[in-house]
Amino acid sequence: MSKKKENLNENLKYVKLYNWARTLILSGVMQYGERLPSEHMLERKFNYSRQTVRSALDVLENEGLIARQRGSGTYVSFKTGAEDSDRKHIGLILSYFADYMFPQIYAGIESVMKEQDIGIDVAVTKNHINDEAVFLERFIKSHAAGLIVEGTRSSFPNPNISLYDKFVKKNIPVIFIHNHYSNIKFDSVEMVDAKCSYSLTQLLVDNGHKNIGAIFKYDDMQGLERYRGFAECLSDNNIRVDDEHIQWYSTKDMDSLFTRKGVTTLERRFNGCTAVMTYNDEIAASLSQAFTARGYRIPDDYSIVSFDNASLNDFPQLSLCTADHPKFELGKRAARNLLRMMEDPEWHNNNYSYRFPVSIVSGNSIKDILK
Repeated sequence: MSKKKENLNENLKYVKLYNWARTLILSGVMQYGERLPSEHMLERKFNYSRQTVRSALDVLENEGLIARQRGSGTYVSFKTGAEDSDRKHIGLILSYFADYMFPQIYAGIESVMKEQDIGIDVAVTKNHINDEAVFLERFIKSHAAGLIVEGTRSSFPNPNISLYDKFVKKNIPVIFIHNHYSNIKFDSVEMVDAKCSYSLTQLLVDNGHKNIGAIFKYDDMQGLERYRGFAECLSDNNIRVDDEHIQWYSTKDMDSLFTRKGVTTLERRFNGCTAVMTYNDEIAASLSQAFTARGYRIPDDYSIVSFDNASLNDFPQLSLCTADHPKFELGKRAARNLLRMMEDPEWHNNNYSYRFPVSIVSGNSIKDILK
C-alpha cells in the first residue's frame, strides 16, 4: 500500500462499503487475485448509487488493496502473508458476516492479537454445518493456538461434537462469540439478548403499545433469546403474545423477506399493530424503507425497536431505539479471554464467559400513544 491512506470521514456514506471490503481483504476472507462483486452487485447489496460504490472502490484502489482491470473486473491485489505457516495464529470461524458487524468485531480481535504478534486465520461457513466441519479440521491440522467461533445455525444442536472434542484433547482453547451451542460446553462472550429484548419491549409497553408485532430469526440462538425476552415482558405486563403478529425467518429467507410479496405479507401480519420489534437494525432499516414507500409513517403509524445500534437507517430524521451491540469491545473481550485461556492448562474447567450488560440507545422511533 504505497499511496497515503485517505482520511475517511466516518459520516460519509461509502465508508460502510469501504470498511466491509477492507476488512474482508486484510483478514484473508477475500484473498489475493479473487474477484470482487461487480459495481452493479455492490449497488444492489448496499443500496448505493454507482457514484457511492465507485468512491469506496477508489479509496481501496489508492490503498493498494484492489486493482481494476478494464473489461475484466476488480480483483484483490493485497497479499495477507497468511502463507507464513510458522507464525503463531488463532482460528476465527464466523457463520456469515453482516456488513455492519464484521469489520468492527474483527478490528477488536485484531487489536489484541496484533500486540502479541499472533495471526488470525478467518473462515466463513455461510451458515453451513458441513463447512464448519471442514474449517474445524483445517484449524486442527494447522496447529491453531486457539479458536474463536460464532456458532453456525446455533439454535439447533451441533453435529460436529467429535471435532470439538479434538480441540479439548489437543488442549486448544475454544471460546464462542454472540452465541453458543446447547449440546457443546464452551465458554462464550455475548450480549444478554433476552434482557435487552425485555427492556426494549418494556419501553414500548410504557409508551402505551399493547399490539406489538415482531420479526425474529429462528436459526440462531440470538433470535430465540430475543423472542424469549419479548414474550416474558408481554406476559409480565398481562399482554397476550399473538403468533399472527410474529414473522419468523432464517438466514436463507433474508432475500425474500422484503420483496414486493414479502412486504405485502408483513403488511398483513402487522395489521392492527402499533409497534414492531425487529431482529436487528438491518431488518429495521429495510422495514422502515419498505413501509415508508407504502405510505406509512415511522413512528406515527408504527413504532420500531431493534438491536445492534448500527446506524443503518437511510432516514436522517429517524433514529432507531436499539439495543447497543458492543461490536469492537466484544471482539477485544473474546480475544483477551482466549489469550488467558491459552496460558491456562485448565481452561476447560475454568470460567471465561462474559455477558455485556443491557445498554439501550433511546432514539426517536417510539411514539408515545398515551399522550
